[in-house]
Amino acid sequence: MKKQLSLFLLLAVLAMLLCGCNQYDDQYEDVGFLTDGTNHYATILWAGYTRTDKSYALRAGSFSGVNTLRSFAVEEDGTLCEVTSTLVANQGEAKLLVVNTVDRTLVAQWPLDSQDPMTVILPAGWYELRIAGKSAGFQGELGLMLNGQPLEWDGVWDTLKEMLTGTGESAMGKSIARLRDSFAEEQKAA
Repeated sequence: MKKQLSLFLLLAVLAMLLCGCNQYDDQYEDVGFLTDGTNHYATILWAGYTRTDKSYALRAGSFSGVNTLRSFAVEEDGTLCEVTSTLVANQGEAKLLVVNTVDRTLVAQWPLDSQDPMTVILPAGWYELRIAGKSAGFQGELGLMLNGQPLEWDGVWDTLKEMLTGTGESAMGKSIARLRDSFAEEQKAA
C-alpha cells in the first residue's frame, strides 16, 4: 500500500512539473512578451557553462518562455553582430532573439535549427541575446561576436557594471532620465 501511494505521489509531482513547463507556450510569438525585459520561463534540467573558446554550452530538458543569455553594448553604428550556434532542438520549438533594451524592440530572431546566417547590423546601443522556447528541449553551444571579436560570456557582470555606472545614452541613464521627467511632470500637475 505504501509503495502504491509513494508511486502515485511521485507521478503526481512529475505531472505537475511537466504541466508547469508549458505555461508560457501560448506567448512564443508575442513580441511584447519576448522583449519586455523580464525573464519569464519554466524549465526542467537547465544547465550552462562558459567554454575555454569563449563560447557558451547550454542544455535544457524542457524550456518554455524567454530568458536573457547575454547583455551587451554596441559602441559604434553599423556594428556587425554574429551569433554562432550549434544549438539543436530535440523537442518543441526554440529561437534566438536580439532585443534592443532601450526601446524594447525585437531586432532579429532565428530558429535554433536555422541554416541561415545569424547576423545583423546594429546601431550603437544596448542589446540582449535571448532565447525563447515552446516546450523545447535543446543542447549545443553559442558564440557571440561584434565585428569579428568574440564576447566573453563571463563578461556579463562587467557589462552590467558599465550600464549602472556609465554616462551618456546608456539604458540605465535613459531610464533614470525618464523617471525624473515623469516625477517633474507629476510635481507640476500637483
